[in-house]
Amino acid sequence: MALFTGHPGANNERHSLRRQVTGVSLFGMSVYDRFTRKLLQVASYTSDRYYPRQPRHVHYHVLGTETYTGYLPEATPDFTADAPSIVRRVGSDGPVQQLDGDEMACNFNAVPILDDDVSRVGAVTAGTNITFDWKADFPHSGPILTYMAKCDPDCGHFTGNEGDVWFKIDEAAYGTAWATQTLFDQDNKWYSKVPECLAPGEYLVRHEIIALSDCSKENQCQFYPSCAQVKVEGNGTVVPSTDLIAFPGGYTFENVKWDTNTQVPADYVLPGPPVFQCPS
Repeated sequence: MALFTGHPGANNERHSLRRQVTGVSLFGMSVYDRFTRKLLQVASYTSDRYYPRQPRHVHYHVLGTETYTGYLPEATPDFTADAPSIVRRVGSDGPVQQLDGDEMACNFNAVPILDDDVSRVGAVTAGTNITFDWKADFPHSGPILTYMAKCDPDCGHFTGNEGDVWFKIDEAAYGTAWATQTLFDQDNKWYSKVPECLAPGEYLVRHEIIALSDCSKENQCQFYPSCAQVKVEGNGTVVPSTDLIAFPGGYTFENVKWDTNTQVPADYVLPGPPVFQCPS
């Protein structure tokens, strides 16, 4: 196990955009807000011909005081460079869509990270938050989920495709707005707590947004997963053994199917198992 140190200076970068919207509420989002977001999507589409598109995956993972850089297109436009930190590679700026593909675990080309055959990990204390900094505004509405899996024998030799190994630690769908709106309101940062009872060891963390706009069509739903290799520290003793899920296989078309044009957001049911709870 190689403990990898991040780059604290990245913590000083802040996305300054703030939004104040008014208007008639439509499915938890004001008419003004929906119109503005649509204009931004159109502008993004046309400007892609001239400017690099903002990555639709996590820019930084923050564990305690350490910040770990994600796999950014500006650093590797052809997505072939080695992983820059504890964050695994992604194969492109686009979504994962094939529910039966190995890429459902951690994205395309998300191979385990090793340094001289030793797994590269970042330390995180059980009971503390991992911050996922998406940096750029995510252009679609949908839920946000975070999973963990115990790496066996270690994260450098563990793909995440080993069957029912994933347990859910965090989820959010629709409250007064979609989770992606909450992400925007939090300066494009998401916080997931590592269960305080979790036993020490190496774990793979899988964080994802599901963009719901095309989920009414089979293999058109858009998943944006990102994985990081961590070493949990603390005094916990529990390794979850129930309510586990596999990627691929844990999501089916029937449990991710959603029609944004006809269904009410408050009726949305999150896919996957319930969130793991420490024993009382």
